[in-house]
Amino acid sequence: MIKAVIIDDDMTTVQGLSRSVRWEEFGIRVVGTAINGKEGLEQIEAHRPDIILTDIFMPVMNGIDMLKALREAGNTSEVIILSGYEDFKYAQSAVKLRVNDYLSKPATLDEIERVLKEAVDKITRRDTVEKEERELRELLAYNLPTTKRQLFKGLLEPGFSQTAFYHKVSDYLKLDLSNRHFSVVLIEFFVNRERNTYRPNDLALFAYAVKNIVDELADPKDGVYVADIQRNLVSVIVAAPTHAKQERARRQAIHVAEELLEHVRSYLKLQVWAAVGSVAEHVGDIPKSYASAVELLASRESMPDKQLLLQEDVRELARPVSRRPIESCQAVVDAMMVGEEELMELRIGELTRALREGAAPSISELREFAIDIVGIVSLALHEHGLQIEHFRPDFSMFKELELVYGIADFSGWLRDLLVPICRAMDERSSQKHRKTIDFIKRYVQQHYAEDITLDLIAEKVYLTRNYLSQIFKQETGENYNGYLTRVRMEKAKELLLTGNYKVFEIAQIVGYKNNAYFSQLFKKHTGYYPSELNK
Repeated sequence: MIKAVIIDDDMTTVQGLSRSVRWEEFGIRVVGTAINGKEGLEQIEAHRPDIILTDIFMPVMNGIDMLKALREAGNTSEVIILSGYEDFKYAQSAVKLRVNDYLSKPATLDEIERVLKEAVDKITRRDTVEKEERELRELLAYNLPTTKRQLFKGLLEPGFSQTAFYHKVSDYLKLDLSNRHFSVVLIEFFVNRERNTYRPNDLALFAYAVKNIVDELADPKDGVYVADIQRNLVSVIVAAPTHAKQERARRQAIHVAEELLEHVRSYLKLQVWAAVGSVAEHVGDIPKSYASAVELLASRESMPDKQLLLQEDVRELARPVSRRPIESCQAVVDAMMVGEEELMELRIGELTRALREGAAPSISELREFAIDIVGIVSLALHEHGLQIEHFRPDFSMFKELELVYGIADFSGWLRDLLVPICRAMDERSSQKHRKTIDFIKRYVQQHYAEDITLDLIAEKVYLTRNYLSQIFKQETGENYNGYLTRVRMEKAKELLLTGNYKVFEIAQIVGYKNNAYFSQLFKKHTGYYPSELNK
């Protein structure tokens, strides 16, 4: 309820306003009255009203002096002046004091209610904006870890630096990547293990130990960013100013790679390799550097005596060595972690097709790949404080491997492993993202007439478009555009049933400039054209 205070030395005016105005209909409650500016200040301090109706000429303290004191104290209430004087200098003072309206006595009830409604509408709009901004700040703090991961991981993908998400988040983080050269450094590591004693969570623990080492080395260094961490692979972006030569940027990346190699070897006693990608001249070329570093790691088995792999090391090799499709597997696990079972099934199908391409993998190769996948799953779960054993208490890597004898076995085994986890993560993810989805649904309800694309919404909540699309579908059961259309059509139906609007007016009210397109959508949603309902 909006609160109002009336201040006037004429008690007849105060009583008349209190009795005659339809306060409740406008959502207003009169919480106090006063007969001069001094009492008015006391009432305003006591009740903190949203609306102040005041006269100008009053004993003890006049209305203008009272408003000056209020504004100097930071009061932002909407003010309506009801005065028996039409003096230009007072009108000027009212403008400076941010008065909502200035009515001369005697004002009609219709005039008073009109300006009150305008003030209420202004307060409602302001409160809505403030609430949205407050919610967005809370969502940003809530989503910031995810947002930062998406930013740096996204830089490894082509075209990401052109997205609105990249520009908005980098501005928020004050991350200026202009005028920089870049190189991607990949750190790959392995744990010496025997299959019958290997525990999947061991690799996750080592992976986080490696990430902590990388973070510790990267934090104090300007221009070193951890971009991604997978099963046994950490991606680091190294940036150097463009005023330096490319060779300096390359040397800086090599130095970072050497430091990481030394620390991982010394502290964790792991097998470890590092690859330094080509130098990218622009942030948009980082994916090329990443791709070249991936190719270097793919060739490491041909250079068993090297732990630091550089571009010149592979120039004389006859052909690169093919690797298991780890990226396809990461896509499967990503879908599992957000609880998208349908998407996960699609990714498993793609992974299975990738395995069938070329020479058929042997049983031992498939089982090695199964170990890789369990490692990726373990690492993804570890980030949430979970382990495979939470979902499969009887899990044994050795027994799992006995189930894999061919690609069909592998595919079935993978589904059996991941589907229960995916369904559990669906429930967890739903709870985690409920605040974000609730905000989006409210925003659509309030702004359906505007051009509120998924890109715009994703930018507001500091999440990537694809990620937001996934969690919205997961939480609501429908895609964002379908939800927006449904809200618009339901509102259009309400307006049609009032009989107060023409079809073209309703189309514009609910956000459509093309009447024919609006009619087609309405027919698809309701089963009849708007003109049929409007008769």
